[in-house]
Amino acid sequence: MKKEIKKKYFITGIVLLVPLWITLYIIWLFLKLISNISTPFIITFFYAFQIPENKFLIFIFSFIISLLIIYFIGFLANTVIGKNLLKSLEEYFYKIPIIKEIYPSVKKLIYFFTEQNKLKNNQVVIVEYPRKGCYTIGIITLKTETKVGVFIPSTPNPTTGYLIFISEEEVKPINLSIEEALKIIISGGISVDNFERDKLNKI
Repeated sequence: MKKEIKKKYFITGIVLLVPLWITLYIIWLFLKLISNISTPFIITFFYAFQIPENKFLIFIFSFIISLLIIYFIGFLANTVIGKNLLKSLEEYFYKIPIIKEIYPSVKKLIYFFTEQNKLKNNQVVIVEYPRKGCYTIGIITLKTETKVGVFIPSTPNPTTGYLIFISEEEVKPINLSIEEALKIIISGGISVDNFERDKLNKI
C-alpha cells in the first residue's frame, strides 16, 4: 500500500513538474535567442572597458539591447526611409545564391503565423496523409486550377511542416479555427477541450 502511495506521489510530481519545466525551458530558449542578437557586442563592450565578465549581467544587458534593436527596426520599417532601406536590403538578399531561395519562403511563413488577417483567410481541413486511412490536420494556403495546396504543420513546432498538393475532393473541411488547430498540433493532441473534441468527432 505504501509503495502504491509513493508511486502515486511520484507520478503526480511528474505530471505537475514536466509541463512546467518544458514551458520554462521554451521561454528560456526564446529569451536566449533574443539576447544572442547583441551578446557579441556586449561582450566586446565589457572587454573594451575592462569590466569583469559576468554571464548574468551580459545576458540581462544583451536581452534589453536586443529588445531595443527589434523595436527600433520595427519602428524604422514603418517609416518611408526605413521601408526604402529595407526594400534595398531585401533586393540585395535576392541576389545572393541560396539566401535568395530561403529568405522569401521563411519570411512568408513567419508572416503567415503572425498576421491574424491572413490566418482568417485560410481554412482548416482534414486530409489523408501520409497514407490512406491516416488523417492529418492541414491548412489550405493556395489553390490552383486542378489542385489544392495544403500546409501540414509539424508537432510541436507548427512553423515547420510539409506542403502537399491534392485534389479538392480529397480535402475535408473541419469547423476548427486556425488558433484551435494550432493548439491541438502544438500540444500533440493533449490540449483538447470537449468543444474541440466534438468537432473532431465529426471527421
